[in-house]
Amino acid sequence: MSKKNLSNIVIQENTKIIDAMGLIDKNAKGILIVVDSFNKILGTITDGDIRRAILGEKSIKTPIKELYNKECIYVYENKNINSIKRCFIENKIKFIPVVDNNKEVIDYYEIDDFINYNTMEKDNPVLIMAGGLGTRLKPLTDEIPKPMLKVGSKPILQSIIEQFKEYGFTNILISVNYKANIIENYFRDGRDFGVSIKYIKETKRLGTAGAIKLAEEYLNKPFFVINGDILTSVSFHNMLQYHQNNKALMTVGSRVYETQVPYGVLGVEETCITSLHEKPVYSYNVSGGIYVLNPEVIKNIPRNEYFDITELINKIINENGRISSFPISDYWIDIGKVEDYYKANDDIHNLF
Repeated sequence: MSKKNLSNIVIQENTKIIDAMGLIDKNAKGILIVVDSFNKILGTITDGDIRRAILGEKSIKTPIKELYNKECIYVYENKNINSIKRCFIENKIKFIPVVDNNKEVIDYYEIDDFINYNTMEKDNPVLIMAGGLGTRLKPLTDEIPKPMLKVGSKPILQSIIEQFKEYGFTNILISVNYKANIIENYFRDGRDFGVSIKYIKETKRLGTAGAIKLAEEYLNKPFFVINGDILTSVSFHNMLQYHQNNKALMTVGSRVYETQVPYGVLGVEETCITSLHEKPVYSYNVSGGIYVLNPEVIKNIPRNEYFDITELINKIINENGRISSFPISDYWIDIGKVEDYYKANDDIHNLF
């Protein structure tokens, strides 16, 4: 969904009722978004709010700051489609403002935006990395590859495929190695899951980017790469759109990771202590194991050699290629350890 024109939908709280009526008539939406002088959301006002004010004998020259709804529902950009749908349904509304991390209004959604949304198929390939040994999840992975471990009632890999299908991405590639037959026998050609699946078979471990090289013949337009142990509710549609809008060669889904030092940290200059920070918390942006890449970056990957995606990222940076960071604020978990696996099973029923 492309961003909409906000000129006839955004209004400031000192605007008079008569002018608000004119804008509502012009936009034919029945609603306006109220913002402050910095374009930060304050609330919404509807034609019903105005009608009730006039029936209550308010002058049409009254500022709308006395009328608008300051408890309006809004969503942050990059919110996943399912969450937005639930917001419409649970609140029985037809219009939702969209804001950025500073609460500045950047767009809005209407319920019609989501009618038949899932039927809009996109042929951008999705490469799922499912060939790892799952060593850190032993003994759970002694007899089954990690992506086939069940979270809730279905394998992790099935949840990933269904999440992409939800956004119209049905062109699925799965990179397999360890116990590949279990994955292939379960999903076959993907028809039972409403997608098309091809298997990229690693005869030896090639790393994340090495497997991309093996799939090169199928990657003729911007494509996703995702680790086969990621469970997330991120909007893949928004991530692809973000990648294209930023004209990036590669986009990395990034998470904020915080770590706390369990001691007081000293600032020392020569022999003197100049500061003391008690148990400080440091924040970092880390890779979330989800990527969008343009096909032209594949030329940077050596053939039939172990090559990780971190090496590819560094190579693109060294060549001054543009790599964007897509902030993942929705649910995300890397099921790399046994405790992560059990946490995901606790989380799954509330999230999907």
